[in-house]
Amino acid sequence: MSGQDIGVRDRGFRAVDERGDGRTYGRMLLASVLALSLEAALATILLVVFGDAGQPEPGEERLSALTLLALPFLAVVWLIPAFAVSAALVLPVVLLGEALTRRAGGRPTGWQLLLATAAGALLWPLAGGPGWLVATVCLAVAALVTRHARRGYFVALLLWGTLAVLTVFLLGSLGLYTGVIEAA
Repeated sequence: MSGQDIGVRDRGFRAVDERGDGRTYGRMLLASVLALSLEAALATILLVVFGDAGQPEPGEERLSALTLLALPFLAVVWLIPAFAVSAALVLPVVLLGEALTRRAGGRPTGWQLLLATAAGALLWPLAGGPGWLVATVCLAVAALVTRHARRGYFVALLLWGTLAVLTVFLLGSLGLYTGVIEAA
């Protein structure tokens, strides 16, 4: 049974079905940007709950109305580096991992995790140990999420990712309010 018999064409090294439901570079890029944005939202929440941002300076408000108004604009500004990291690191990690699987065997997930670790290691001189670890985890998660980018995947990722971010926010707020978590 050939690819034409089952409605699949081979375009280079990836198969795309005739309906256009398959993985494309655009879908992979959008999924990667969304994954990085959700990771940034989780990092911000965890920084507020466990980090130095949890304690206001003497005489300062904890959260002002101006801060709340600025948050949507900060999210738009965050998209620029997210697109750059997605195009320069995440997509090459995904595609090179799949190419290495075809050439050397193994599973694409293993190659992609290895490549994400190598890409995260590039930040060692800039960020040191903890920064390298955070960069590696962020790249690995974004690469693993990006692998599955098909039609309709963006909406599912957006809904479930937003639910995860809101759950972490709710549990962190509840933990701070009840005193289970002490602000740093």
